[in-house]
Amino acid sequence: MRLELRHSDTELVIYREKLGAIAYCFTLGVACVVVAVGAYFLSNQAGVPKPFFIGFSLIFGLAGAAFLLRLPAESKKFAVEGGAHVLSADSWGLWITANLGARKQRVLWTSIKEVVLAKRFKTIHLGESSCLGRAVIVFLTNDEYDSLSFLDRRNVGISRSGDDRPFLHVPYPERQEELLIGVLRKFAPESVRVRSEQVAVFDFKKHADSYLNA
Repeated sequence: MRLELRHSDTELVIYREKLGAIAYCFTLGVACVVVAVGAYFLSNQAGVPKPFFIGFSLIFGLAGAAFLLRLPAESKKFAVEGGAHVLSADSWGLWITANLGARKQRVLWTSIKEVVLAKRFKTIHLGESSCLGRAVIVFLTNDEYDSLSFLDRRNVGISRSGDDRPFLHVPYPERQEELLIGVLRKFAPESVRVRSEQVAVFDFKKHADSYLNA
């Protein structure tokens, strides 16, 4: 899905292009239903663990149905907002939608410690590593993290970095680093550091975060 950015003197918004977001939701819903149907048919084959496949089918079937049933309302919202919201910023703080379909989370500047723009964001876990591409990484205060329940953290996409810092992250459009960091610095108070890095790595094996700006 193509990302786009618009800004004014009072607000900055990053959003996913409307038609791409609708197509993605539809495709994801259909894919879940197809997996559910396939698992159901497999459950009728001899020698397979039937309860497992039926449960698997039920989970994916419900997920697919939820995506497809929400699609008309989501499409209408995308049309009104001009796309699927990712991040917006103003002088009060940030609104963040970490994933498509996730809850939009309001974070005041007083609850933010640092904002990092990384052209490449990587995570390293035991036995695997992932490259997540361009990312706006928003580090939160521990008080903000502690004020949310475990379920709320999952719903809005808050987790902890390799160095155990609470954070959110969202993608941003290609070749927009200078504009984005300039606007964020304009809105952020002096207490919040805003910086850019070529690479940000959260290493969960070494329990460390590292950055490369070269």
